[in-house]
Amino acid sequence: MIISQDIIEARGRVRPMERHDVPVVSGLMARLARHHGDAPAIDAAGLEADLFGPAPALHGLVVERFGYVVGYALMTHIDRAQPSQRELALRHVFVLESSRGLGLGKQLVGAARAYGREAGCAFLAVGAPPENRRAQDFYRTLGFEPGRSGAGQFAMSLQ
Repeated sequence: MIISQDIIEARGRVRPMERHDVPVVSGLMARLARHHGDAPAIDAAGLEADLFGPAPALHGLVVERFGYVVGYALMTHIDRAQPSQRELALRHVFVLESSRGLGLGKQLVGAARAYGREAGCAFLAVGAPPENRRAQDFYRTLGFEPGRSGAGQFAMSLQ
């Protein structure tokens, strides 16, 4: 059975973030900030440095549909002193409202899991504010369990 390119594009495609994605992702970050009632304070140059500078602090993924970036995920590595295991923390997962319900967020988290395993991380962690039940339910359906560090914190084993 041959799957047409249109079907693949409609389902979305996750790929590593590239420099040319920074302006679009900066705009999506501003939308996420406004969604949470925050004033956007996005510095595209700083984001680019954090992603692609000499000592990257972040790793990014984007999801595309029909050639347009419609979502992103940002991650950072955290070293746990005890029990000496690396953790990958999802800092942002965002999909445009018009592209929600298509499984794109699930694809982003799945790609983050794969990246974490390849990077030798033992855990994938994410946080969602206690009042954001929709995000918390989303993470639970993907296999995240409530973390020990407090309300709205979730983690899953990558081993």
